[in-house]
Amino acid sequence: MCETSIKEERITAKEYIDFLKRTDLGVDREYEGQGIGSQLMRTAHDLAGGKKDIAVYLIANENAIPFYEKLGMQKSNEVMQYDHIEWTDFAVC
Repeated sequence: MCETSIKEERITAKEYIDFLKRTDLGVDREYEGQGIGSQLMRTAHDLAGGKKDIAVYLIANENAIPFYEKLGMQKSNEVMQYDHIEWTDFAVC
């Protein structure tokens, strides 16, 4: 079992972009439905300066689309996608 804490601090736009280049956010399926993903998205927005200061583009698993729609995101056909990833289980501790 992993212990998780989220430390809030302000970062620069460059630091945030560098972070995004190396990071995928996700919630272990065992912990879905507990608000963790929503908090991750709120924290990412806050660290970037607020919802109006960030654009989020992602490739979502079809099963996750209702989650992202609940957050106010819209499904788009405008983004190019190359997705041949075989997803495997993993844990980050």
